[in-house]
Amino acid sequence: MASAGIGSTPMISMLAHLAATGSTRQVIAVHADRSQRTHAFRDELGLLVDKLPRAEAHIWYERPEVAWPAGRTGLADLSGIDIPEDTRAYLCGPVPFMRSIRSQLLDLGVPADRIHYELFGPDLGLATAA
Repeated sequence: MASAGIGSTPMISMLAHLAATGSTRQVIAVHADRSQRTHAFRDELGLLVDKLPRAEAHIWYERPEVAWPAGRTGLADLSGIDIPEDTRAYLCGPVPFMRSIRSQLLDLGVPADRIHYELFGPDLGLATAA
């Protein structure tokens, strides 16, 4: 699961479902945000990942407001994460974020038909539709 900004909303819901049903599947939660202060559901993410026996969270902040690891500062980078061969990815966030993550997943060998996404952001065409 990879999210940025308020794109964390559906991811938190999916993680809550996995935790409530006692899932034992491997879950990798990646989230990118501007800072700790703007990270919606920050505490919930940690609590839900802790409830899942095979879950891990990887968080990046563009401009952290308190001490934060240099390797997790800036834009999300999947290169240091072991992405399993059978990954099914779910992305939600701004288009530039999802393009970057999708490209990284493809480069890591995840087939395009196993990458699913949902836009959370400004109207990108609905207002211009007939």
